[in-house]
Amino acid sequence: MRVLLLEDGRDGARRVVSALAQAELHEVTCVTRAGEMLRRIGAARHDVLILDGLDENLEPLRQLRAVDAHVPTLLLFEGDEARRRVAGLRAGADDCMAKPFDEEELVARLDALVRRSRPETGAQAHVLGDLEVRLRARSAHWCGRHIDLSPKEFDILRILIERAGTIVSREQMWSACWPEHSIEPQMNVIDVNLYRLRGKLEVVAGTPLIRTVRRQGFTLPLNP
Repeated sequence: MRVLLLEDGRDGARRVVSALAQAELHEVTCVTRAGEMLRRIGAARHDVLILDGLDENLEPLRQLRAVDAHVPTLLLFEGDEARRRVAGLRAGADDCMAKPFDEEELVARLDALVRRSRPETGAQAHVLGDLEVRLRARSAHWCGRHIDLSPKEFDILRILIERAGTIVSREQMWSACWPEHSIEPQMNVIDVNLYRLRGKLEVVAGTPLIRTVRRQGFTLPLNP
């Protein structure tokens, strides 16, 4: 499990890291600024995000949801006031937990968040509006009309629709679509295939579907 922790207090961070370490969940990255959190979310995949120390300031959570609609997020807060839980959930948290927390319960809640976020095994297709990507047939359709894609164009579209609403970096795209290569990401190869894919989608949809997020990557919006 890859965990990203936004924490403005060292003691709180130690408790979270200690709890995860005891559960043998070692991939924990701690950041202290919302900007760094957003950069890391855009650059690499994380299984779950923990937000601690926000208190009444939920703006980092709202900023997160503006760029990533899917990463499971647990909000830690002082006290056990219902209004804080409600505010956190409405701002985009998937779960809220009061401090001080029980470490076993923390791990159990994180496990539950990650489990719920995983796609069901055996899924045959991804549908986003009028766009349908059929996994077993490795084909794409717009309003039932077949889109002629190369194998790599299909692979790129697949990762974009699987992570629709989130930003996919070039590095993530290279790892997912060119797993046979252990060399550094070849940006020109990615861009050529992405350019062709964008053109084919725009022809059938009549509008650009894939958006560029400057210096971060690419996204397929949830409402194409």
